Amino acid sequence: MNNPCQHNGFCIPIDDHINLYGFICICKEGYQGKRCQYKSNQIDIRIDETILTISSSFILHYIIAFDKYTRHERITTLKKIPFGCNTMTIYIKQLFNILFIQIPDVSLKNRCYPVLDLFNDTLRQYKYLRRVKYYPFLCRQNLQLMCFYDEYYMCICDSDRFSNCFEFNHSMKYDCNGKNLCYNDGRCFIDNETCPTISICVCNDCYYGRQCQFSTKDFIFSLDPILGYHIKPNISFDRQPFIIKFSIIIITIMLISELIMGSFCITTFQLKKSREVGCGYYLFISSISSMCMIIILTIKFWQLVLSQMSIITNRSILFINCISIEIILKSCLASSTTFNKIKSKIIAKRITFIIIILIILTHIHDPFHRKLINDLDGDQQRIWCLSQYSSTITKYNTFITLFHFLVPFSINLISAFVIIIVAARRRVSIESRQSFMQLFQLKLKKYKQIIFAPIILLVLSLPRLIISFILGCMRSPYYSWLYLIGYFLSFIPSMLTLFVFILPSKIYKSELNRTMHRWIRSFRR
Repeated sequence: MNNPCQHNGFCIPIDDHINLYGFICICKEGYQGKRCQYKSNQIDIRIDETILTISSSFILHYIIAFDKYTRHERITTLKKIPFGCNTMTIYIKQLFNILFIQIPDVSLKNRCYPVLDLFNDTLRQYKYLRRVKYYPFLCRQNLQLMCFYDEYYMCICDSDRFSNCFEFNHSMKYDCNGKNLCYNDGRCFIDNETCPTISICVCNDCYYGRQCQFSTKDFIFSLDPILGYHIKPNISFDRQPFIIKFSIIIITIMLISELIMGSFCITTFQLKKSREVGCGYYLFISSISSMCMIIILTIKFWQLVLSQMSIITNRSILFINCISIEIILKSCLASSTTFNKIKSKIIAKRITFIIIILIILTHIHDPFHRKLINDLDGDQQRIWCLSQYSSTITKYNTFITLFHFLVPFSINLISAFVIIIVAARRRVSIESRQSFMQLFQLKLKKYKQIIFAPIILLVLSLPRLIISFILGCMRSPYYSWLYLIGYFLSFIPSMLTLFVFILPSKIYKSELNRTMHRWIRSFRR
């Protein structure tokens, strides 16, 4: 059946008992009329970027004046500006006389002042009815004044510098007439107090979504809340914001670098001499894990970009990626920290297997708390892959994140000192001419790379924890750069196996040189 409503209007049939062929059209924003055939009048208001960093939601008050015997009507609504835009587009369906827009940090010229700020001390002492008599003088004495208000009225200074006042309620409760549908203490707005048809939520810091139902608190770094709102639907790549283009460049560099360095590492640790001790075997597994992690990160990034651009819309594909990619990425990131030398290859294999199983088990709950959610960002329809945890699981995630961060570092550092101390004691039993401390310092200088390696990895991982736990949450998409840099830095330690473990080691470095010479000879042939 053809839709009688034009411009994708929503058709609602009338009860057959009333009218067999009757219907009502619910028009999309920007259109009006019985069949949505008319384009509404449009007003475009440019908002300064500094104001948008404070708030992207603005309260609009339409004042409709009838005659001197009828009270003015006020229609209050809310307009959200999509992230990345700086123009507020308003479609007018009904006539109005005055339009007020509540804007934070508005310029002094366009500000409506409280009337008491305009009076001197003498006039402030007057009773209300006596004080009102002086309102007409305010517009004439202050030529730049556009409006002012008291506890009952809003007054406009017209072109003749007369004050026109009307009743204006300043104590409105933004709770949708007591039926607040917004979560997490969000404010609820309706388009008309008499006959509301639309409700809109204004979220507090750290919350987002159509009903403020999503949170960036304790999200422990995920690309979805960091980049999601920056990606513009139905817009080509060359017109995407700079932060998206920057992310594409960084992801591409990370992928190419890891494919090259990871291939060197895997080839080096494939050689039998490199795996004479358990450390070589573990580094071999770690190199494979690091390469897989960067590949999964690339897939995750492009899946987010293409889905938010409305290129990938198949919900089955999006759902599978939603529940699988994040747990794989977390597992690879947690297992990328390497342990120091383990003498027995059998013990190394067992420990590696146990570590992999342990990491998977600590994140096994994640897919069960993930789901796809449709959300409306202004006029833009978005699909989010979100995880919603209880307070207990949130605390557990925090503990696991700290555990995977601190425990491998501690084992790395402790085992490095144990190796140096054992080597120094063995040397003391052979050479009695030098003291234990002298030999310890010599061994420490000789094996300094196994001390510096875990410290370097710790320093590179710190930004992620500092940003995530100290700042608490990402308060607005305008602060995404800090979180994005911290997110990318968290993957750098796993990519440094070549520089931290192979190049400082004479054995591994010689095996790498042999491998590269063999590749060069094969290429020349």
